[in-house]
Amino acid sequence: RETRLNMADLEMDIVRRTVTRGGRRIDLRPKEYALLEYLMRNSDRPVTRSLIIEHVWDIHFDSISNVVEVHINSLRHKIDREFAPPLIHTVRGVGYMLTDKPP
Repeated sequence: RETRLNMADLEMDIVRRTVTRGGRRIDLRPKEYALLEYLMRNSDRPVTRSLIIEHVWDIHFDSISNVVEVHINSLRHKIDREFAPPLIHTVRGVGYMLTDKPP
């Protein structure tokens, strides 16, 4: 089983539950960590908002809440703001994707 997930200079240590980008530690709240782990396990593939809600929040319906958007924005602030290239992308009409290539 994988103990580390990587995308470009972003690294997640599953055992220690730590995240670094460019060698710098990034502190995440539990749901941000779970969301990033889900995106990293599905890297280079678009994932829908419904799939994110189902896997990260364990809710089996798509509510009208903006909880996914709020957490994506928070992750972008922590993961992408001071680094290049941006890794979290919106795929219009689909959802979100973690990739180091332009979608």
